[in-house]
Amino acid sequence: MAGAAKSPNSEKPRSERELKVTAALYAMLGVVPYLKEHGRLPDRIGGPWNYIPARILLQQRGPDLELTDDERLVYEAILREGRLPGGSVILLDEHPEHQPAAKTKRKKRT
Repeated sequence: MAGAAKSPNSEKPRSERELKVTAALYAMLGVVPYLKEHGRLPDRIGGPWNYIPARILLQQRGPDLELTDDERLVYEAILREGRLPGGSVILLDEHPEHQPAAKTKRKKRT
């Protein structure tokens, strides 16, 4: 069942690693109290700035992180609901199509 959740802007299912990092990110963004009170993820989480805390999370803990109890709660909600209301973390080592294009060297003008 892991990997079944899809990002709102993508039809491709996310890997277990990506979903775990996404769950940790959602917990970092403060969804745990809402999840505990309502039993589901909020309709929207964060915004276009989510890449900043995602970058910090990956720098501090890496892509193969061990989930805390609160993060596991969010991860299980993602799997149960099958949705990612705040988008998802995309790990570039799993998606070469998202790698930036290689720069080509220009010849000097003479």
